[in-house]
Amino acid sequence: MREEMQNFEKEFGEKSNLTLSDIHLIACIGDFSPINVTSISEKTGLTKGSITRISKKLLKLELVKRQQINDNKKEVYYSLTPKGQKVHLIHNRIHLEIEERFMKFLDKYTDEQLNFARNLMQDLTEWDY
Repeated sequence: MREEMQNFEKEFGEKSNLTLSDIHLIACIGDFSPINVTSISEKTGLTKGSITRISKKLLKLELVKRQQINDNKKEVYYSLTPKGQKVHLIHNRIHLEIEERFMKFLDKYTDEQLNFARNLMQDLTEWDY
């Protein structure tokens, strides 16, 4: 992902210094746009304060835009700018690559071995020691 983001920064001529929380907020907005702070909080587990802080950074970097719908001055909705959409695409592509590598990794195990591993992990998480 670092290489992808470096290419992104070269393309747009600026250093973004995006954190994982920043990128996941962009992903959430990209997946559910237009979306408000309450919905982002429910989907990401981030606090509303964190979302406000991160969104200010993303607005400054011109990765997201804010808008008000139906003349409600209190309700703010976020969507991605073209730059934000590029980050969203990079994020999705990296997730797909990770998933493909993980599926290849799992291919060396039989269904029986995978079932055993799943059951073991579930038992361990439920075990009251």
